[in-house]
Amino acid sequence: MPRMQPPKGYIRSKEVQDILNVSPAMIREYVSKGKIKHLVPGGRTHGFYLESDVRKLANELEIFLNLEEETETSSFTTATATDIPGYIALNRELFTERHHQFVYNEDDIALSEKWIKWITKNPEIIHVLKRDDEIIGTTTTLPTKPNSEKFKKVLLEDVSILLGDPDLSTEDIEEYEPGKPVQLYLAEIGIKPSLNKDLRSKYGAKLISKFMDTIIDLGKRGVIIDNILAVGATKSGIRLLQHFGLSEVISPRPDTRIFTINMKESGSPLINQYKQALREYQENYLDKQKENAK
Repeated sequence: MPRMQPPKGYIRSKEVQDILNVSPAMIREYVSKGKIKHLVPGGRTHGFYLESDVRKLANELEIFLNLEEETETSSFTTATATDIPGYIALNRELFTERHHQFVYNEDDIALSEKWIKWITKNPEIIHVLKRDDEIIGTTTTLPTKPNSEKFKKVLLEDVSILLGDPDLSTEDIEEYEPGKPVQLYLAEIGIKPSLNKDLRSKYGAKLISKFMDTIIDLGKRGVIIDNILAVGATKSGIRLLQHFGLSEVISPRPDTRIFTINMKESGSPLINQYKQALREYQENYLDKQKENAK
């Protein structure tokens, strides 16, 4: 059977492979997902591919690879005192431009002093995602005593914990120590809003992944998480909390949606990984105790 020429606007598999730099199997995958239209003329085994779809996909893949390269150059670290001004600026961008009922402190110097005292007590409260020297994302987690009545009161007040002056002192912030129970307040996971949508998505995924690593790492170090609390302020934030395994509880304030998690009963992937890491730490600790007792 003579070789058939592609219809107008269509190209052969070999050309698709050259344009996309992928295997025939990957081409079939793109076809099955509807990314590339595949035309098989009657009586033929092999078909042709719509060139415009192929070119469009090539552009998308190039953008994706560029985003991958850019996000790989970012770094996730604990915040230092020199990071605090940029951290506060990012939080102002994240929160104060929206409608919130919270009371904010406009004095950046006073806020900086508060956060520097807190991270001096526990350097792992704030983590920042940096692109070069710019802070483009952050996670903030406050460890307090389990069932702290003082913190419960603060949580229901109008004062912003991140950008205000809540009734919390350095003494109310707990340090992470093996065997020591703590309650975690997940204050934020945020990406710079002014980044374009694709970058926010990529950096956001990296930030969430790194945050999950920090929770699992606490288990590896023997830190006992008694409970995790959070306030759901946005639809995407609420979905993320639910993904972590947190459930909404009745709040005394109708304008505040509070989420919490039962660490013992939760079967969420994140909490299961944390509990497994904690069990391994505790088992290793007991083994060392037995060895020392011999």
